[in-house]
Amino acid sequence: MRLRRFFTLLNKNCYIFFGLMLLALSSCTVKQKLAMADKAYDQQAYARAAKRYAKVQPKISRSKDPATYYRVLFHLAEGSRLTGDTRRAEGLYERSILKSNPNPNAVLGLAKAQQANEKFAEAANTYAEYLKLIPQDSATQKAMEFCIALRDTAVKQTRYLVEPVTDFNSNKDDFAPSFAEDDYSVVYFTSARDAAMGNKRRKSIITGEKMTDIFFAKQARTGRWEKIQPVEGEINTKSDEGANTFSRNLQKMYFTQCLTKGATPGCRICTATRGEENIWTEVEQLYLADSTANAAHPTLADDETVLYFTSDMEGGHGGFDIWMVNRLSADEGWGEPTNLGKDINSAADEFYPYMRPNGVLYFSSNGMGGYGGLDIFKATKKQEGGWHVENMGMPMNSAADDFSIIFEREGEAGYFASRRRAPKVKGGDDIFRFVLPEAKFTFVGSVREADEGTPIDQANVSVITSGGESTKYNTEKDGIFTLQLQPETDYLVRVSKSGYFNQKARFSTKGLEEITTLRDEFLMRSMAKAVELENILYDFGKYTLRPESEESLNGLVEVLNDNPSIIIEIASHSDSRGDSTFNMELSQKRAQSVVDYLVGKGISAERLEAKGYGATKPRTVSKSVAAQYKFMREGDVLSDDFLRKNVRTQQEEDAVDQLNRRTEFQVISGVR
Repeated sequence: MRLRRFFTLLNKNCYIFFGLMLLALSSCTVKQKLAMADKAYDQQAYARAAKRYAKVQPKISRSKDPATYYRVLFHLAEGSRLTGDTRRAEGLYERSILKSNPNPNAVLGLAKAQQANEKFAEAANTYAEYLKLIPQDSATQKAMEFCIALRDTAVKQTRYLVEPVTDFNSNKDDFAPSFAEDDYSVVYFTSARDAAMGNKRRKSIITGEKMTDIFFAKQARTGRWEKIQPVEGEINTKSDEGANTFSRNLQKMYFTQCLTKGATPGCRICTATRGEENIWTEVEQLYLADSTANAAHPTLADDETVLYFTSDMEGGHGGFDIWMVNRLSADEGWGEPTNLGKDINSAADEFYPYMRPNGVLYFSSNGMGGYGGLDIFKATKKQEGGWHVENMGMPMNSAADDFSIIFEREGEAGYFASRRRAPKVKGGDDIFRFVLPEAKFTFVGSVREADEGTPIDQANVSVITSGGESTKYNTEKDGIFTLQLQPETDYLVRVSKSGYFNQKARFSTKGLEEITTLRDEFLMRSMAKAVELENILYDFGKYTLRPESEESLNGLVEVLNDNPSIIIEIASHSDSRGDSTFNMELSQKRAQSVVDYLVGKGISAERLEAKGYGATKPRTVSKSVAAQYKFMREGDVLSDDFLRKNVRTQQEEDAVDQLNRRTEFQVISGVR
């Protein structure tokens, strides 16, 4: 696969070896052919190795030489997976695993192939089998947990819209886009298409395709993309070139070049200068890593003082890591590279960093758990240090490799590369366009009468935003009103209607990313009716409020603040047990204790009247109360006469007394 091509340090004699191998192949024995295939595999020349193993595998006896038979199947499976043929790889892995003595690497490869083929349940089980053999593998643990989550829940899609750019893509690998003009009308990208400079007979031993060059696409005024052309100048050679970034003025390019010949083969970062008519010259290498390590995938911070790149140099966390290096000065060049640390880098591989002007870093990883292969991750710096890293989700990521993302400078749009299976893809790695459409947030409010549940028409709705904007609406006949909301905004909604207590609600769109409809119900209580205060509690025979009463009373404080023109009566009622004079005095004191609490919360005493009724006003049974008790009907008055005629048990009598012991408030003045 293309990624392997760019990150493998090739032995300088490998092409000589394979040339000799081709000449000798026709006269080789099975043993010699197998040795050649093994050599190719050890050189990570997976495309060549897979072809060699495919030819020799039918000639190896499973019964006579089982060790070699299963090893060849495993290497065939690895070569298939690493060159993108995960469906073939899955079957080969299954055949290569001995139940009595499984090869842990074959089990792991099978899990990765299953995940790439979107068989998340099977992959989770296979990862679990691997962890029984190798229990300390943290990267595999993350992969298994991710597959379990995908197995148990529907895959959540983000709002990003993604589609392949058919004008850019060929039937070969196309990847690593970059913007070469500020208006985004010119896109550079890497491709192995037929127009690349590499000799047609001299292909990558890793991918089986031609060496890559950097090409460009230019957008005409009509919006159509003109014919794809290779960039001109000294950049493209018969080696691999690609993965580039530009200085802020677009006059200097930093790009990746991977050599297969010479004293120091491998990947390095070079610079080039834009000349007249977009001809690139003055190619120079940046010496960021020693000659034994690879350096690739450059990206610049917006102020051009920091360069981020990928390398397998010593001091990393495993495989390829993301590194950074600070510019010393224009004359002195760059300092010593620093690893971005374990928040960004895993025990596996991290590739293709991309730093946005807002300081958000994007990169691809196959070691942090994901949908399969490489996933694109977003990393933001934390105030306390380190990075917060999150997977960009589907459809930005897929079960295949997803990588090399770029953004338009200020917008949520750009390009990335993917090896996914999708309509209109042309083969290999393809370039995709993405855009994040504006999030639409809606609030639907329902205004109803509290007791009857009937809609309230023409209620007044006032909406105030955290930005100070104020708008007004009226409810329709069904009591419904609908608001279109702004992102990252707090809202206060007040609902009012003459003869009803005002209602309000607060909500926010902050942190919302998906298209969302928020809902709330405003239950309006008539000012003409008494309203019971629930959970107003006292100790037996006492009038001091218990702490449990505060929540209900604080709600009444809010009602009074929302309806500042009303005057209310606080009415306390008792049951008919005991002395009537005592009950009257106790209920008066209890009503006064509520008034005192409200005054203590800032409510004017002139708006409050306390009245104790003792047992003189027994409760009238409402529809909701009647539904709770079989021996009551709506409209019944819970008087002593009701007790004599309808109550049969002590439990029923206790229920009547409990319902009669209540504290209510009712508007007595100021009804609008």
